[in-house]
Amino acid sequence: MKRAACNRHLRLPALVGRATFCLLTAVMSLFLQSAPVFAAAAGADCLVSEVNSGGGHPDPPESAPPAGPGPWWSRVTVAPDYDLYYTSVGLEIPLTNAPIPNLGTASEQEVYRHLFFNSLHPRFLLLEASVFPMPLAGVALKKFTPDFYRSARIGDDFNLIESITTGFPEPYAATLFVGDIVDFIKPGEKQAGSNKGYMGYLFSYSNQHIRRNTLIYDNNYEIEWKLKGERNFTGEHLSWSFRIGAKLHDNPEIQNALYIGIRRNNVSCNAPFLAWLDNSNVQMRLDFSQTELNLLRQEYIIGKSYPIKKWQKAIGVDVGLIWENPDLYKGRLRYLDRNGITIVLRPQIEF
Repeated sequence: MKRAACNRHLRLPALVGRATFCLLTAVMSLFLQSAPVFAAAAGADCLVSEVNSGGGHPDPPESAPPAGPGPWWSRVTVAPDYDLYYTSVGLEIPLTNAPIPNLGTASEQEVYRHLFFNSLHPRFLLLEASVFPMPLAGVALKKFTPDFYRSARIGDDFNLIESITTGFPEPYAATLFVGDIVDFIKPGEKQAGSNKGYMGYLFSYSNQHIRRNTLIYDNNYEIEWKLKGERNFTGEHLSWSFRIGAKLHDNPEIQNALYIGIRRNNVSCNAPFLAWLDNSNVQMRLDFSQTELNLLRQEYIIGKSYPIKKWQKAIGVDVGLIWENPDLYKGRLRYLDRNGITIVLRPQIEF
């Protein structure tokens, strides 16, 4: 009887997750159907035309000068990225003599189509080392200040420190990406942030795994198709990420998974202070078992940002929850905690 009750308890999240997965797959398939139309207009030489804010027309040639002669290493660029939850430094290595195309202020749909078509003909290699500061801070606080960590507990199953520091399930990673890269350069405006878009194929490795702010040794490998970008102009910030992939673990107590994830974040200092859609963050990820496609993990996060136009910054908070199926872990890791739900609370400052 107890086991049957447990199965009924897990059935609702599984149904919700499968329905969401089907919806995401349908949406992405509709998007991909539009790619051949764009591909035909792009030309057989696979060169990406530069787009300006005029709605898809080429920018003047001087906005993106051609790459000059010289050895390939002279065109390698360093791409740093700083965030409380994801900090990285990468090397962008061109695989052709073509310059990085500039999409300026093109619409999101135009950006997605450009990147999708050219990811089929990889032109750039990206080597990246990343570290995840807040998840690492949670691990350190739990290990080195256990009394302080326990003092943040509210009730039996909620810990405020865990809620704030929950993020990537690894403390760091090394990544290889091959695909296409585009710039977002607005004439007359100083570049802030990465202002780049990526689409292609990614391989990532880490030798540690984080569960409930406990560090676990695990050689893990991630393979995915990814669309990612960030565009920062004065008073405007837009970032997005769509990905489908697989994660493999050497640790036999952690189950391998297939996953699909979506994230979109928008901040506009020109939008009304209480505008919801213009200053919002949406993030979702679903993990499934590789054999039976049973739902193993669900992550739902929404957020609201409040821009301060005078300072050209925004403050905000993300809230959500992460649900884990007990079958995600085996052995001692299965009983590392009593509750499969983690509440997420993330304060944010957008620069």
